[in-house]
Amino acid sequence: MPVPKHIFDPPFNINRCSHVSLGVSDLGRSKAFYADTLGLHVEDETEDALYLRGVEERQHHSLVLEKRSAPTV
Repeated sequence: MPVPKHIFDPPFNINRCSHVSLGVSDLGRSKAFYADTLGLHVEDETEDALYLRGVEERQHHSLVLEKRSAPTV
């Protein structure tokens, strides 16, 4: 499969993505991995979701972990 040609002047201007949302079956284990192991900061936490961000990020969160019955993106 050939590599697509890069477009240096696209018809849109994306500066950054807002956030990524992952469905997880166990919020406790996910919090332990993303916060304790990877070092992301927990900005907010509810019964069904965690809102995390990196150390130098200026947004409230860039990763949302939502409790689901099966893993999703």
